[in-house]
Amino acid sequence: MSPKDYQEKPEEILGRAPAEEAALFHELNEIGSEIVQRLDDERQDKREPRDRSDINYASELGHPCAKHLVYARLNWKEREPMDVDGAYRVEEGNRAEWWLTKDLGDIGFKVNEAQRSFGIPELQLRGRVDGLLPLNRVVKSASSFAQVPVEMKTINPNYWETTRTVEAIRRHRGWWIRGYPSQLNAYLYASSTPFGFFILKTFGKKPRVLPMIKNPDLWSADVAKLQLVNAHVAAGTYPEPIPFEDQVCGMCDWAHLCQPLRATGFQTVDPFDEPLLEEYLELKKWSKRFEEAKAGLIGTKDKPGKYWGINGVLLDIVISSRTQQRTMYDVPADVKAPFGRKQDVNITTIERII
Repeated sequence: MSPKDYQEKPEEILGRAPAEEAALFHELNEIGSEIVQRLDDERQDKREPRDRSDINYASELGHPCAKHLVYARLNWKEREPMDVDGAYRVEEGNRAEWWLTKDLGDIGFKVNEAQRSFGIPELQLRGRVDGLLPLNRVVKSASSFAQVPVEMKTINPNYWETTRTVEAIRRHRGWWIRGYPSQLNAYLYASSTPFGFFILKTFGKKPRVLPMIKNPDLWSADVAKLQLVNAHVAAGTYPEPIPFEDQVCGMCDWAHLCQPLRATGFQTVDPFDEPLLEEYLELKKWSKRFEEAKAGLIGTKDKPGKYWGINGVLLDIVISSRTQQRTMYDVPADVKAPFGRKQDVNITTIERII
């Protein structure tokens, strides 16, 4: 039976009338929705907010907004819970880390002391390192270290090509990726270790193992940020927020408290410019419609319109067409001398008689 027969007589092939087929499809969709809902329910964060009023987390040290870090301590009870998509991302990251740890162990690089805690009390800083990676060789400049901190990160495939080096990560357009070096650098200073490693993984690609040497300039900037945060927390005050950024502010867990978001850093608009702004928006709204009408009446370079090449009058509307000779330059890549060919080009306009 041909595809055409199948499209015209599905009830004969499937043994059901169209109405029965629709009812079955609806019921199967309900089953699918139930499965997804149960999966979502298993990943809902039902834990009570954790009191972290006395500490800064190393994993948040690279956040670009100090006000966010102060909110994390003074307003920890009011943090927006993670949405279900975020829960799936965390789950995928944990799975990838587990497999990476297993793969490293299989080749003789067993990661030790997974999720080892550390703290720097004078900065009220605390965190956990993914583990300590054995070097399996003597590093001449650091011969006393047999293992060093390692951080494992799952990278979105869209960002894989832009995370080839630690320097590229430090300058990345994704603020959460830019913060990774601050996190590992804090572990290096807390453990007095001269270097560590990032191990990056994404879907369908081999991992990247990137060494990072302790960075004093980055540490100095992060310490200054922590001191600012700690001073505000002690005083119960908040620093000024960063100028509004869709990416940063749109992902902030305290966006509902930091209002008005979009006013931050914006210049005052002259109220006398309102008519011009309104006119601009009105013209912008009609610009697409104009291009569509022009294509239908006059045409485009690929297809003539209804009145292309025509002369006519309707009331006070004049359609005018004329021929103009132009020089066309179709210059092949291997021809150096300029040359051209003459060609008649039709020009059609539609105007109102003044």
